[in-house]
Amino acid sequence: MKYSLEKTNRLLLEGLKIGFLLQVGSIGPICMLVFRLSLSLPVGKLLMGVVGITLSDLIYTFLAVLSISAMKKIQQYQRIFDIIVGIILIIFGGLFITTGNAVNSNTFAGHDLFLWLFGLNMANPITIVFIAGIFSLEISKRDMNLKDASIFGFGFLLTTPIFMIIIIIIGKLAGAILPDIVVQILNITMGIVLVFLGVKTIFFKKKSVEEGKKCDNDKKNLENCSEKTEPF
Repeated sequence: MKYSLEKTNRLLLEGLKIGFLLQVGSIGPICMLVFRLSLSLPVGKLLMGVVGITLSDLIYTFLAVLSISAMKKIQQYQRIFDIIVGIILIIFGGLFITTGNAVNSNTFAGHDLFLWLFGLNMANPITIVFIAGIFSLEISKRDMNLKDASIFGFGFLLTTPIFMIIIIIIGKLAGAILPDIVVQILNITMGIVLVFLGVKTIFFKKKSVEEGKKCDNDKKNLENCSEKTEPF
């Protein structure tokens, strides 16, 4: 069946709307990390990092479009992902606290930032919960076929690079305006927050994981899962 331009635009806009709501509602360590790095890294490297984040979102969105059950299986390993992300956040937090001002254009070579942010976002429980839970729920509630879900998912996915670029712009403006002493204080503050989030992710995520295991694959329980699981 041929798709009208009106239907395509409607699905894209709905995907964008849901995507931006989730981006704003799930602001977490990756957003803070990108903001901090934007204070000192060149735009080219930052954009490579955005590509890594977007690629990881693309993989999960693709899986959610093809199979909600596939995303639910990934959630079974969330505890492992929590530990991985927590360790990485503690490492970055310690780096910003101790040598934050040394993070400059030479800190990440080649595609290092791409790989770091790709891996971090792939293991990020927020990414998994929101795409496996809320995004999959939206597809299920709207009873979309594969083509509808693909258009909707494309609109949803577009919000990732747009939102990250906005974060980079804000960081660049802040870096140009703020005095060095404020940037130093920001380094320490951001580092403390990241260490706190890392510790919280490792040691205080057990409850949400156990709740997630109790959820079934039907629509009602999927909605309950997405409501019970809190972002960190």
